[in-house]
Amino acid sequence: MEIRCLLTQKELDEAAKLSDSIFRDSEQGSMQTAFSHVFSEPLGQSYGAFDDGKLVSFMGLVPVVLRIGEAKLPAYSLGSVCTHPDYRGRGTASEILALIFDHMNKAGAPLLLVSGGRSLYTRAGCHTFGQVHHYQWEEGQPFPSSSLPEGAIVRELAPTDWFRLHKLARGRFSRYEQSLWDLAGLIHANALSSCFKLTHKVVVAQKADGDLLAFAVVGIPYLDNPKRGPHLFEWGGAADAIPALLNYAAQAYGMKQLTIPVPWHEEQLVAALEGLPRKTGKANGTICITDPERLLDELRPYLMSVDAKTAAALQIKRLENGGTHVSLDGSAATLSVQETISLFFDPDPEIDAPEPLKGRLASLFPIPFPYDAGLNYV
Repeated sequence: MEIRCLLTQKELDEAAKLSDSIFRDSEQGSMQTAFSHVFSEPLGQSYGAFDDGKLVSFMGLVPVVLRIGEAKLPAYSLGSVCTHPDYRGRGTASEILALIFDHMNKAGAPLLLVSGGRSLYTRAGCHTFGQVHHYQWEEGQPFPSSSLPEGAIVRELAPTDWFRLHKLARGRFSRYEQSLWDLAGLIHANALSSCFKLTHKVVVAQKADGDLLAFAVVGIPYLDNPKRGPHLFEWGGAADAIPALLNYAAQAYGMKQLTIPVPWHEEQLVAALEGLPRKTGKANGTICITDPERLLDELRPYLMSVDAKTAAALQIKRLENGGTHVSLDGSAATLSVQETISLFFDPDPEIDAPEPLKGRLASLFPIPFPYDAGLNYV
């Protein structure tokens, strides 16, 4: 069995066919269209296992840059993981994953976002993380009121909106780095949306002077039997305008329900949606910190803006078992892999540490992580 990066477009096309055979039905387009970066020859990141020249197992790997305040965090997203039925149960996926971790180390990316939570990933140190509120609107229920400026209107995206839309997108404090072209391509690709047999619609709020106030990317069914109801996938701009956008979308596209996911740190949007019923849970997939020391270094520009004294004194060292030794001005704790993830990403971290240390760490963590199941989902 040969395991390596897929080097040619022909190999990537073969990977797309394998992926489609596992994840798609006749009513859905190809994974290659929805997740083009997974099958990108120029990027050349995805891995496969070959048996006598035949691709039998595949893992899609996509590099991303996450922006959290002034911090620029290099990371990878893993998805489209599949193995031909005749080759399952042989440990091939675990071998590919081990090579991916080595790839990440060489690339200098300390974080892996995974679309699933199978034992394949948990054995490798991936765990659930974060906190997301899922608001639920149903037909007949009013949206919370929005305070739009005088003369503002809500409408569909127009071809002349891209510069203003991109300005709103890059104005978000916590986000995936997206060029104007990235944003347009991701909206068109319907990546995660297509998995549920939904298609994207973009609505915007425009001020009287022509500038955009906010935008929302909503997935709506394109068939009578979607796998999920309408869903908000991405948003930006003024949070208090979002209810007006969603109300417009509900009427324009005949929606009878809508799920609105909001990460815990989007406090203004949480306030704007007050009154809608919600359920709270973890983020969509799992996450793996492959290099906690590098992760801390990459996050330090953000952490310094929050509490410079504590951020400068904080040290995190990786242990042989994958856990970490966390020290701060003479106070220290040893954390497991899962506790380390909880420290970085959970609003109520479950860690075994001295109370004074917990209190000081709480001035820095958790980090306001970008929503992981939006346009950039893999």
